[in-house]
Amino acid sequence: MSDQAGNFFQHWKTLASVMVIAGMAWVVTIVGILFPATGHAGESNPRSAPPLPRLVRAGQGDTPETLASRYLNDAGRAWTIVEYNGVDAFTEGQAVLIPIAPFRRGGLASDGYQTVPVLAYTDIAESPGEPGQIVRTDFEAQLAWLKGNNFNSIRPEDLIAFMDFTGQLPRRAVLISVDTQSRQFFDFGLPLLQKYGFTATLFVATRGVGRKSAMTWEQLEMLQQMGFTIGCRGRSGRSLTRRQKGQRSENHFKWMAAELRQAKQTIEIRLGTACKFLACPEGDTNALLVAAAVKIGYTAIFSRKTGVTPFFGDRYTIPRIVIDPHTTLSSFTDQMTPMNQAELN
Repeated sequence: MSDQAGNFFQHWKTLASVMVIAGMAWVVTIVGILFPATGHAGESNPRSAPPLPRLVRAGQGDTPETLASRYLNDAGRAWTIVEYNGVDAFTEGQAVLIPIAPFRRGGLASDGYQTVPVLAYTDIAESPGEPGQIVRTDFEAQLAWLKGNNFNSIRPEDLIAFMDFTGQLPRRAVLISVDTQSRQFFDFGLPLLQKYGFTATLFVATRGVGRKSAMTWEQLEMLQQMGFTIGCRGRSGRSLTRRQKGQRSENHFKWMAAELRQAKQTIEIRLGTACKFLACPEGDTNALLVAAAVKIGYTAIFSRKTGVTPFFGDRYTIPRIVIDPHTTLSSFTDQMTPMNQAELN
């Protein structure tokens, strides 16, 4: 055997030993390690391998959360460590791999691809009330089921990164959205979300904020600081696609754009952060609304068309599963499909 071949197999043997010692399966770009790509001097390599996972040893009392906080600067990314290592608890001295880069872009797997359910609530009430509202006991039953089945709540930013093929989501990801600025959500919905460790995205109609029975801007700011996302559904929350009798298309488009622009600016001024996400008011959408929203600077639009979202979905017509008083727990669970079993040929 030549020296070159001997060095090759010795290198391979060393890498295999590290993997055995770690005691877990992990995917690395072996070719990139053994034969790093080369290019012309002065040129960057657009196909360079992603950063390799970091091998560490768990200390006394370490959990996925403490390791994620220490090595990823975000305890909320503990799920990446759990999924990469295949365990959710560690003993002192145990070898742990810390994934630095996404390792399952697009949620692609050998037997299909990941899909993300986006839930659409109208409001949470203590007892039956306005159309579309669900009572908090039903809301809690749904959250308890999600928690018991290992779902993780995500933000719209996470979903868009997933759709752009630049980010990764937990295997069981769910985006909880509520089309309201009602005080009832703050009083009844928020405590339950906190109890089960979930966050949500609120799509508010800006004219209603601060009015009787509605949340204040200070309360919305508090939610934002707690990790909730505040999106927009126009100024009044009424449909923007219905044209007034005799109104010209050009004038209707200008009015629609003004509604979306002013609502977006109000949120940005009041909360001091960019408003990137729009929920179609009353679920109504058309090509004009999408064109206006994109022109103004919304990066994603959520509809009320039923379905789940794969990475190749349309970010300007993201479907949502509408949850209302008629939704039983059985029908709720039937719609939580985090994986589409399909041949990817």
